[in-house]
Amino acid sequence: MVKLDDIIEALQETSQEIDFYYNPDNKEIFMSNIGDYEDLNEDELDELFAKSIMLPTRYEINEYSMMESFIETIDDKTIHNQLLIAINGQGAFRRFKDTCLNFDIIEKWYKFRDEKYKKIAIDWCNKNSIDYE
Repeated sequence: MVKLDDIIEALQETSQEIDFYYNPDNKEIFMSNIGDYEDLNEDELDELFAKSIMLPTRYEINEYSMMESFIETIDDKTIHNQLLIAINGQGAFRRFKDTCLNFDIIEKWYKFRDEKYKKIAIDWCNKNSIDYE
């Protein structure tokens, strides 16, 4: 059984350079850069990755889409419009966060985002028949 919080933490740390995997043998989540597994030879590494299940990638997580969904929950037209402006172009994530801070809705955003990550984690577990707690 894997801890849902461990999956969520891995999802939040997923990046363009780092993906995470779940090793069903020891019920452990590990980074694609293998860290603790660096003592394994090439065949052992191949076997490890063959039996492990990849967690959703950053593209599957799509935090930009989360921001768009969050904006749709905002009733205040001024805040809604400012957030829409913030997510356009390069630097969208920083501007979005800054706008949430400026309008004092950052905690609302974090709660919304955390629920989305939790849903992704639960869906991944269910899809892969992995028990979680």
